[in-house]
Amino acid sequence: MKTLIRQIVSTLEQHPQSIAIEGETFSITNQQLLQKSREFAQGVLQLRIENSWIGINTNLGWEAYAAILSCWMTGNGYVPMNTKFPPSRIREVIQQTDLKYCFGSSNLQEILPSKGYSSDLKIGKKAYLLFTSGTTGVPKGVPITQVNLKAFTEHYLNHKAIRFNSKDKFLQSYELTFDVSVFCFLMPLLIGGTLVIPQQTKSKHLSFFKAITDFNVTVTSFVPSVVRLTQDFLPRVKFLNVRYSFFSGEALMGDWAKVWMESVPNAKVYNCYGPTETVIVCTEELLNDLDDAYFSNGLPLPLGEKFEEIDLNIVNREIVFSGNQAFGGYLNQEAISHYQSGDLAHNDENGKLIFEGRKDNQIQWNGYRIELEEMDRVLTEKSNGWVKTIFIKEIPKLIVFSNQLKEEIASVIDDSFPDYYKPSKIIQLHELPLNSNGKIDIAKLKNI
Repeated sequence: MKTLIRQIVSTLEQHPQSIAIEGETFSITNQQLLQKSREFAQGVLQLRIENSWIGINTNLGWEAYAAILSCWMTGNGYVPMNTKFPPSRIREVIQQTDLKYCFGSSNLQEILPSKGYSSDLKIGKKAYLLFTSGTTGVPKGVPITQVNLKAFTEHYLNHKAIRFNSKDKFLQSYELTFDVSVFCFLMPLLIGGTLVIPQQTKSKHLSFFKAITDFNVTVTSFVPSVVRLTQDFLPRVKFLNVRYSFFSGEALMGDWAKVWMESVPNAKVYNCYGPTETVIVCTEELLNDLDDAYFSNGLPLPLGEKFEEIDLNIVNREIVFSGNQAFGGYLNQEAISHYQSGDLAHNDENGKLIFEGRKDNQIQWNGYRIELEEMDRVLTEKSNGWVKTIFIKEIPKLIVFSNQLKEEIASVIDDSFPDYYKPSKIIQLHELPLNSNGKIDIAKLKNI
């Protein structure tokens, strides 16, 4: 069985003039991508970096994907570094990984392209490392191995109902710091398709839709929020070329799904689920064949059947994972054989897996995992008053309450957190409502 990087290199070599990556202002052939990957790989080899994590500045554009391939060609793994993140978060990532090298870096030793690559592929264990907030608010590194990632890709390469081909164009709708981005770029590399990178505009969501039309995109993947925030626009458009469409990252409600399905009448639409710790997604439900009752019962749509290389069990209502597609433990922590997700679920009368919510107070917001206590702690520390953050999952809505001016709280949020933390609303209150037990009355807050 070929490794992922050997499969990718083989595909690029077989079809050198096919388009690997395209956007509004560029079009990169397989040959050009492979050449840049080899130049980056030679830069890595000259520095004698082996079995390590290498940072990649996410602002590198299409060259970021060449940098990823170069990491895998030299037996290393990559860590996406978003320069828009607060400096404190970047410092935490560097400290935990002992990161020394980075493509496109300004504060670490930069890896520069170099000529003369002639080495055989060095097969390593590392694939990528992403960070997610833990229950303490401290970012936790999630290392994904080549074995983990291979197990994920085999699901789609051998899928009976999903048949990607070299004519497919995949929309990159995620930052590289979000794990579903790996699906968006990896699948076209493996099957000889094309990755489409949308032009960055003020309206990110509308730029996605423009790219779908302009480049005849056939495969999309979104967090449900994209549909939720564009429900008024979507009924006016039809994306007739879309063959497959995937949702993941947060609970998908039936009314949002219906709006999107009407916009992609020729597509198979899937609701997918999977924490970062289980490699992108590990379950899927084909919505086209789903009974109409599921779209109107007010519950999130079913999560679907598990993938072959993952074991999924419900223990005391909590989803527990193991298997080749499940990671082996957090960075710099003890290895684990089973991952307790903290996600609550049950099987309904039809045997469908239904998401109930989080065991703790972590939430999915804009496709990212956020710890509400972390927000409250940081905002309280950096403001001169009290802060209480709540999440209304039924809508969904993230609301920050404080006795400080809204502008002041907004400024602290901008300075302290990545942009995906931005709440739906900031409300100034003179005092928090309390219940008869003297605790904060969350129900009253939700009705304000």
